[in-house]
Amino acid sequence: MHLLILGGSGRTGQLIVEESLSKGHSVVVLVRSLSSVAARPGLTPVEGTPMKREDITKAFEAFPTPPEAVLVALAMRRVSDSPFAAISPDTPDRIMEDSVANAISAMKDFGTRRIIILSQWGVGGSFSSVNLLFRAMFKHTNMKHGLAAHNAVDKETRQAGVEFVLVRACVLADGDVAPVKLYPDDGEAIGCLPKITRASVARFMVEASETADFVGKSPVISN
Repeated sequence: MHLLILGGSGRTGQLIVEESLSKGHSVVVLVRSLSSVAARPGLTPVEGTPMKREDITKAFEAFPTPPEAVLVALAMRRVSDSPFAAISPDTPDRIMEDSVANAISAMKDFGTRRIIILSQWGVGGSFSSVNLLFRAMFKHTNMKHGLAAHNAVDKETRQAGVEFVLVRACVLADGDVAPVKLYPDDGEAIGCLPKITRASVARFMVEASETADFVGKSPVISN
């Protein structure tokens, strides 16, 4: 398969790139700086930003034929790696929403049908399964900005008229790939403090590009 990855230089995005290449897929990754991605067989880096429609177009045109799926692992830039850190002052407004909108617009022009987006537990109906501690954090700390952006992406993607998978990952952790537990879109019965490794998320997202099992769904996932 030909896969376009947005956010491929981030902590989870890098693992999505590695997982895709390990399965023999050809990958184009759109990055702000070519120096952030090591060259290797099967990988074509394109310099640019998903905030610019012309850069998205350039990434689509880097394939011999249009990509069969777009995988998105974008996040709002923060002043540190802490999820409680303030949003970096150079982060554009609607960076996630407009980047996804640009990708979907290009998908329609090039005939690409599917987009797989890394979302988060707590988005949409899954907020009902979030415990009181996490609800307070989502409402009263800097985590609220990411949740609001993911909620907007969720709503806008559902209205876009493309095949989508919105992967509602719970608390992200480092570590190796581990078995993934699937929960319904509302996350019912997920438990008090669920976690999932970024490597597990990467494998799940690549597999979601290969099959139609989760098209039109927003599964909540943990280990």
